[in-house]
Amino acid sequence: MSELSLPSVWRQKSTDTMAKAAKQRSTLQEYRSAYWKFNSDTRRAQYSMQVQVNDSLKKKKSTLCLLIDQLSTTHQAAIPVLKTLEEIKGTLEKELEEKERLLARNAERLGIRAQRPPQELVADEPQRQLLAQEALLRDSVTQQQRVLKEVNETIEQLVAAQDEIKEDLSDKKMALDLNIKSESECETPQLKLPDINCKRMDMSVSGTLKLETDVTVNVQKPQEALMMSPNVWHGSTMKAVDRNRKIQTRGLQLCDGCEMLSKKLAEAILQAHHYVHQALTERLKELKAVKDELNEQHSLTLDEITEAETTSKMLQLAIDDIEEPLKVSQNRRSIHGARPDRELIEDDVQIHLKAEHGDLLEQEAYLHQRKKKVDDLLEELCGTRDEIAHDVEMKTECINLDQKCLDLGSY
Repeated sequence: MSELSLPSVWRQKSTDTMAKAAKQRSTLQEYRSAYWKFNSDTRRAQYSMQVQVNDSLKKKKSTLCLLIDQLSTTHQAAIPVLKTLEEIKGTLEKELEEKERLLARNAERLGIRAQRPPQELVADEPQRQLLAQEALLRDSVTQQQRVLKEVNETIEQLVAAQDEIKEDLSDKKMALDLNIKSESECETPQLKLPDINCKRMDMSVSGTLKLETDVTVNVQKPQEALMMSPNVWHGSTMKAVDRNRKIQTRGLQLCDGCEMLSKKLAEAILQAHHYVHQALTERLKELKAVKDELNEQHSLTLDEITEAETTSKMLQLAIDDIEEPLKVSQNRRSIHGARPDRELIEDDVQIHLKAEHGDLLEQEAYLHQRKKKVDDLLEELCGTRDEIAHDVEMKTECINLDQKCLDLGSY
């Protein structure tokens, strides 16, 4: 210390001070360079985030518009299907009412034919056709009741799907309005880097120094593919649309099936009605022919009865006529038999009287036999007449009943 002169000591202090100042300037430059880089990175990240947000809003707007269009299209497409299903439902209900009326009419016709006399209660062709028509009508009612149940279930499902679509459409429109509002409030991003005026700043060392407290900028990149996936935020919408379309397809197929089934059943019922009408017509024709034949036989029987009665009267007159000659012959034989014993011989008079009396008795017996046969035949003819008359009455009653069934009709 003693060897150093005062000026040397003073210069040494000045040198140290200048070195310290230079070191401080260098440190300040490094700090300023590091802060400039951090500020630049932060602003670049903010700019990138704003760009991504704007792109996401635009993509979401486009997606929402597409979804709203699909929802609206699906909703509008379901309206005529629902209307058609309602019409099919009304048609099925009317057809079921009509078939119930036809069943009642068929039961009435069967009841009318059940009033036929016991001897006419046969399983004829009209009876078989009426029973076949009844079975067809019952089967038709069963099938259409099943179809009506399916139509009602489809209508309920379609209405529920329409309500879901409508609610989802309202939510999507609200989301679109909010998205448009958010997009309108976003400014166009601009990259503004920090402006640090320092001629002595060496930017080449900006990345060599870290701040005492490092600031990490975490930029969470949106997963666009995940956000746009149908399985995430609009998956339920696509499922609802697909479900609604499937229900519409099933409803249209059901409508086509209903129309085809109704057409086939109507043709089958019309054919069955034709068969019943034809069977009743042929049965009436047959009954009328039988009745005409019975009437003819009845007329012939009456003629034969009249003739038999006349014959019986003629035979009775013949019997009455032979009674007097028989009495005369008997008296003559009695008178001739009163001769003396020695005169009681078989002379010619005795022989002729005996022969005459025998002939008269034989004629009387023959007439009685013929009259008995005629009377028996007359009794049989009277029984046949009554039987034919009763049969004519039965046939007339059957004709009236079948004609009533025919006039009643199936429709």
